[in-house]
Amino acid sequence: MSTLQLPVRYYRDYAPAYDYAYETLSLPLERTAFLVVDVDGTFYDKTTQKTIVPALQAARALKMPVAFVHNDLRLVADEGNIVFEIWGKTKGIKGPSGWHNFRGPEYVENVRPLPNEPNFPKWVWSGFHDTFLDQHLRALDIKTLICVGYSVRACFYGTIIDAVYRNYRVIALRDCVEAPEFPDTVDASLPEGGWINRIMVRQIEHLIGYTSTSAEFVAACRAATPAMAVEGNGKARG
Repeated sequence: MSTLQLPVRYYRDYAPAYDYAYETLSLPLERTAFLVVDVDGTFYDKTTQKTIVPALQAARALKMPVAFVHNDLRLVADEGNIVFEIWGKTKGIKGPSGWHNFRGPEYVENVRPLPNEPNFPKWVWSGFHDTFLDQHLRALDIKTLICVGYSVRACFYGTIIDAVYRNYRVIALRDCVEAPEFPDTVDASLPEGGWINRIMVRQIEHLIGYTSTSAEFVAACRAATPAMAVEGNGKARG
């Protein structure tokens, strides 16, 4: 079985360490998938184009299974739904018409799901809750998820923590995730640009799984390509 040699980082949340640790994981390609969470529209277009697009292209070139999840707010457009109640207040969405105007994801061309890449609608933060994502991944015998997407404080985080609940190994590409900072959490002195993004990535690294980067993932995919090109009797794979 061919493997992906991927450098990862995690955070040691104990004394006297309290510091990052690094290692390289050997991931069986046949049991590794690429998960794209809410990468639709152009709100985070700079991050999408700079880091997510190359990572997605590398996964596809390696014939790694790719799956998408996306919001469909029409699924909670009921007066009695608690998400409808809270989001109506915190997001300023006025009445059912504001929710029903949602027409589904609008993908930029280079992250649009391919015909063979399933795209699961979700009504709340987690891409696993009330969807068939888990059944799809289990049918492929997937054990590890390479995860990218938005927002790291909401849907991305909800999805990856649900992945761990289902015993998937999560590797988030930390430069392929982002969240809008609140006005009082912006901090240009931080490499993440603010405290929301800094704390949420740290939360992933000490509690949920590993992180890597788009460049490290692309390099690992390229290094794995020769092993994937020929197998067994020397015949090229399709």
